[in-house]
Amino acid sequence: MNNNDTTFLQKIKDNAFYIALGVGILAIIAVIAVYTMGRDGGAYEENELDLNQSADYSSINTDNRNNGYTSSRSAADTSEEMRKQSNKAAVESIPDSKASSEMEKRNVQVSERSMTSDNTNAGTDNTADQTGAADTAENNAAAVNPGNAAEDGEQLPVSADVGELNFTSDKTLTWPVSGEVILPYSMDTTVYYKTLDQYRTNAGMLIAAGSGSTVKNAYLGKVVKVTSNNTYGNMVTIYIGNDYSLVYGQLDTVYVKEGDFIKAGESVGTIGQPTDSFEDEGSHLFFQILKGDTPVDPMDFME
Repeated sequence: MNNNDTTFLQKIKDNAFYIALGVGILAIIAVIAVYTMGRDGGAYEENELDLNQSADYSSINTDNRNNGYTSSRSAADTSEEMRKQSNKAAVESIPDSKASSEMEKRNVQVSERSMTSDNTNAGTDNTADQTGAADTAENNAAAVNPGNAAEDGEQLPVSADVGELNFTSDKTLTWPVSGEVILPYSMDTTVYYKTLDQYRTNAGMLIAAGSGSTVKNAYLGKVVKVTSNNTYGNMVTIYIGNDYSLVYGQLDTVYVKEGDFIKAGESVGTIGQPTDSFEDEGSHLFFQILKGDTPVDPMDFME
């Protein structure tokens, strides 16, 4: 070994302490470095994990928000639909309410009209009671002197009760039309019918009258029948009291109806064209008087 090598070894020995110290320091630094790097790597991994978790949380939150939005939207839609249904129901219920209200108004109006009608009827009844006596006296006077009651022109029958009907055999009748008797009453013997070319009895009398002529009532009475048949056409039967009735046949227009009270001289109807059974006799009035169901001679009562 040469001197240089000896010197170097000697220097190492002399500086062994410092060398060991330096090595130790380097080792410590290396350990610290390794430790630090390990911590930094773990921190990086933790940070990366945190970032991933944050991303997951964000995704979850986003999903939750979306779900919440969807739920909120669904709830809002449901609420809106319910509101529409409620509004629709309310709108649809308006006509019913109006109808109900209108029905209530009608009921009230009917009740009011009923009360008004009752009051009016009561007033009318009182008025009728006050005027009934005067009307009865006038009608009786017309019955006794029917010529005074008869007037020219068409008259409609009265519609109110005219009092007691009291025709007797000593009373007289006015002529319902002005004309010739072309076929007299005849129940005891037969008379000749031109159209039928037969001799037959006649339960009334035929008075010639032009078609459209007005037929006047012969005595105060009540209309009890409005009928029609092939022999005498349209017919009106008027009850005049004590089982006596007047019958008018061969009518066209009829002015009265069953239940009407009609004074002497008022219009019963108009003469029509003769039926097939009396075509050759020409237009006329068939006029009959009944005592019960038995025909009597009208000429016995004509004025």
